[in-house]
Amino acid sequence: MATASTRALVLTGGGTAGGAWMAGLIDTLRAKGCDLAEADLIVGTSAGARTGAQLATGTLADVAARYRRADFPLVQLPALLRGYPAAVRSAIAGASSRQEAARRIANLPPLGSVLVPAAERRHEVSAQLPIQDWPARKLVLAAVDAESGGRVTFDANSGVALLDAVMASGNIPGIHALVEIGGRRYADGGVHSAYNVDLAAGHDLVVVIGPIRADPEARAELDAQIAALGTAIVHVITADDASFAAIGANTGHQWPAAIEAGAVQAGREIGKLQEIWPPA
Repeated sequence: MATASTRALVLTGGGTAGGAWMAGLIDTLRAKGCDLAEADLIVGTSAGARTGAQLATGTLADVAARYRRADFPLVQLPALLRGYPAAVRSAIAGASSRQEAARRIANLPPLGSVLVPAAERRHEVSAQLPIQDWPARKLVLAAVDAESGGRVTFDANSGVALLDAVMASGNIPGIHALVEIGGRRYADGGVHSAYNVDLAAGHDLVVVIGPIRADPEARAELDAQIAALGTAIVHVITADDASFAAIGANTGHQWPAAIEAGAVQAGREIGKLQEIWPPA
């Protein structure tokens, strides 16, 4: 059995139902004897920030049960969410650098008639974080500074409340009103990268979990981030066909199906994971 002295778990973006899928997968892996909460570092981006906070604070099992009942409050997103990819492509055309592209995306105008109000979204996210104090286990959440386009990270030492950090990491430009913290506005960490695997640098074993179906460009980005980790053992789990179908339109209405699909997929993943992730 392979062993590693330090272990990191990276949870990617993937939407609200994608977050439920991650919760179902991780909670079922724990029940089967593979507890990813034992990671020395948990990195979260967007939906992964929410799931990562739930895992690190020890509330994931309770949250998973609520996803199954679909009893969390749910913000209705503008119908023009489907226009987000095209808006992004238009915004970054001719950008001089990746950071400039991120700055443009972070400042997208509203894609619908209005932005989701910050207070309404705060109510939604707060309900999904039963414990809102930073955990003792190291948790790092990625976001993007809307003024500079640069990636920023929040952790227990950043002086930012956990709820604010989770909200900032999952703030979709053009859909949500951006979170303001200390006079700066922050957008979804996925504006920089859906993965942010490089934040796990220095760990011997890195497990990456996300519901994203990578197109060739995104897969090349993920491969480059993995290559930059050097000799680390890296294991990637993405949504399989059944899980991807269950996530569907990626709204709260898919929570029960998505979490169940994650639980079922855990049964197909546990064997490989147990080979590299022994109990602490």
